Amino acid sequence: MKEINKKEGFTIIELIAVMVIIAVILGSVLAAVKGATDNSRITSAIASVRALQTASVGYYNQNGGSYSNLSLASLAADNMLPANFTSGANANPWSGNIVVAPDANANYFDITLTNVPSTASTALTNAVSKLAQTAPTYTASSQTWTAAF
Repeated sequence: MKEINKKEGFTIIELIAVMVIIAVILGSVLAAVKGATDNSRITSAIASVRALQTASVGYYNQNGGSYSNLSLASLAADNMLPANFTSGANANPWSGNIVVAPDANANYFDITLTNVPSTASTALTNAVSKLAQTAPTYTASSQTWTAAF
């Protein structure tokens, strides 16, 4: 009797094909996760701007119709910031700063976010432009986004 040697297992071609399929699936999943992360950062920044706008208007009413000396520190000292609001360095979703300051005449105020990537500036501007006094601006060289209220 002849014995037939049958080798069991996968060929190298089959293994490469499986690895390519896994790589394609992984690539599409990572792209979807990155998009969701960017959207959540934009949503968080919009919520921060709205909270700061509300707190700044409260500050204005409490200080006789003036934004003079308005800052994150003054809003925090007057307990006007939401409980979950993080101020200071690395406060915005892109690990940049948030600055609240009055304009030159203390009639309006500016909210500035630093380290905002250009891919997020348009969505952030579109969402906040309805709330702002003037159209928000973005400086690409410094990745600074500013809205005047």
